[in-house]
This record gives sequence, structure tokens and C-alpha cells, in this order.
Amino acid sequence: MLLRHPAHPGRGVRLAYSQNVHPAASVGEVLSNLRAVTVPLRDRLGVGGSFGVGLYLAAPVAYELESEGSGGLRDLAELLRAERLDPFTYNAFPYLGFGAAGMKAAVFDPPWSDLERAEYSLTVARVACALARELEPGRHVSISTHTGGHSSRIGPDDGAAIARGFAATTTVLAHCERAYGVRIVLSLEPEPRANLNDLAALAEWRASVLSPRGPLDVALAERHLGTCLDACHAAVEFEEPSAAFEHAVAHRAPLGKLQFTSALALREPARNDVARERFFALDEPRYLHQVTARGPHGFARAGDLDEARAAWGAGDAPWREADEWRCHFHVPTDLVGDGEPGWGTTADHAAEVLAVALAAPERWGTDELHVEIETYTWSILSRATRGAGELVDGLEREYRHVLGLAARAGWEPV
Repeated sequence: MLLRHPAHPGRGVRLAYSQNVHPAASVGEVLSNLRAVTVPLRDRLGVGGSFGVGLYLAAPVAYELESEGSGGLRDLAELLRAERLDPFTYNAFPYLGFGAAGMKAAVFDPPWSDLERAEYSLTVARVACALARELEPGRHVSISTHTGGHSSRIGPDDGAAIARGFAATTTVLAHCERAYGVRIVLSLEPEPRANLNDLAALAEWRASVLSPRGPLDVALAERHLGTCLDACHAAVEFEEPSAAFEHAVAHRAPLGKLQFTSALALREPARNDVARERFFALDEPRYLHQVTARGPHGFARAGDLDEARAAWGAGDAPWREADEWRCHFHVPTDLVGDGEPGWGTTADHAAEVLAVALAAPERWGTDELHVEIETYTWSILSRATRGAGELVDGLEREYRHVLGLAARAGWEPV
């Protein structure tokens, strides 16, 4: 779905949802999900032209698509063409097993210090090039990835290897653009407790690796190594929307993708016992749920909900006296709360992040802003938390919410 603004000719916003909400372990499952969810969603929204797709390709799927003789790439291309689906953005963060019990911090494996991470990312890039149809001048394809690895698995000597991995990848992406005419923006996504915890850390890192003696070529980085601004991650770290955007585009980084998503928020945790216990009860074995507390003692951070519960139980003052906790637990962006005192989301923060980005197209570093709705936790959220209906119902509500926010800023569907 393409949006335009009369005051910004030549600029556009492309909207999709991330298909990690229904992760696929094979090409066949990718095709089934497109037919079962994406096409009905497109029809409900009444989209007459092409409909954007945010493809999540786990490593086995990406390698299957690239394998000669499998027929998977042909089948996927035919379905996309027949249903007028536009795969303009990709997720190459989780390597495999996304959503499987026990993944937690292993979702960052392999790290960018391992050549397999670069090869996987480039495989996704080659698939993206093969699927890209005739693109208008200025269009790009975005691929989100993590910034190196989980902090618990990154040693002091890994930084140079991580930078070399990005340098080698951007070099190949430049060759791909010359060969296929498709600009790929590998978009680095800071995440709480990763080696780069937030967007401010990403901006600082870019400054270090783009120095005169740094490992990254400045021109290649400005063309092919961008930022994925995840609004949920920024909210968890209490990054103000304007500052988050500034850090995302610092040092001429292209804003490859904005993931429009909300986090859980718990206000006045010491006073709201029911909401606090409900918050702790969300601990589960599949996804990381990092927690940050803000209060008179500054910030306190936990790697997951069980750590936050332990800190609370131990009477730690930064947790006991905090005015708000935020948790990396993606929730539908159209929801702000359900009436339980203290219980809420960071939907207002996400809306402001989007508004800041939409107001500054000259800062994107691309002719288009890719916006991807990402509520991959749908299947583990209670109906009280995610809203009524099935997945297509929830996605429709989120799309209409985002389209409403965009319309307020003057961006309308073409």
C-alpha cells in the first residue's frame, strides 16, 4: 500500500505487516499464509492496487527459495504477481525457530561475527532482488537485521568481526544493485540488551566505524547500511520520539524501515498490585521480554520478566520506587489499555515516532519510508490484551489505525 503527500512530490510511504506474526518453516507455509491471511486482509481493506508484504524468511526458507530446481521461488513469484502483492521489505533477524519454546536470547544467533549471519542476510537479499518487479527510480528494498548479537553472547573481541561482517555485506549489496538495479538497505535494529541497546548507541557506533580509519566505507554505508527504527524497542528504553528519529538517521544513515509497534507499560507499579501481577504473569518461554524501569533512581534494566520479578521480590529500590515499567512485549498498536489501573501500552509513543518521521521526508535518506506493523506476539496474547476476533481482524484494526495517523499528517493512500 502506497501513500503520498501533496506537499512532498516524489516521496512515498509503503505500508505492510510483518509476516513473523505467522512464521513459516517452509516455502509451502509462506504460500499458505499469504493465501490465508494476507489476501483476505487486502480485500477487507479494499486495496485496488498493489498490497505491500513484509516477508519474514527464516534461513531454511531463504535457502530453499534460492535452491535451483526447488520451484519455490517460481511459485512464490507467481502468487505475488497474481495477487498484486509487493514484497518491498523483509525480516532477516531470527535465523530459524522463531516462536519456538526456549529460543529467548538464542534468537540473535548466529551473531554478525559469524560468517553465516552475513550469508543468510545476503541470501535474503538475492531472493529480494529476484522477486523485485519493475521498480520505479528511487525505490528500495529494506531488510531488517540485528546489530550484532545479544550482549550476553558478545565478547570484547567480537566488535571488529561484527564491523567486518557489515562491511563485507554492504560491498556485496553494492554489486547486487549494479547487477539487478535494486537498492537493498540492510537496516540495523537496536534492541534492549543487544550489543547496541538503543538508537543512541547505534548512532555512537556508526560514528566510530565511519571514522577515517574505520572499517566501513562511508559511501557504501550511506547507501546500503541503514536503520530499522522499532517503536516498541525505543519505547522500552524511554527514548523520546524526536531523539529516536534523530539517532536513527544520524551520520546520514538511511531510515530503511520503521516498525510500527507498541510495548506494554505499567504505571505506578507499587500502587497497582493487580496490574503488576498481571504483568509478571506474561513471562513465557518463547520470546525475550526485556523490562526497563524509570524512576527517581534513574533507569533499572532486566533481561526478561523473571529478572524483573526477582528484583521486585528482593525489594530493589529502583524497581519498587519506579513511576513506570515498560516491557518488550509487542501489543496491537490500536490499543492503549483496557481499564485496569496502571495497565497500558506505549501507543501514544509509537504514534509520535511515526508523526516525527512523516514530517521529515527529506531526512529519510530514501525516497520512500517503509512502515511495517509488527505484532508477532498475537498468538500468545489474551483476548483482553489483543482485542476481539482473529488475526485478520486484529491486523485490519491496526492498518486502519496507522492509516488514520498517516492521514492526520497528510499522507493518503494512492
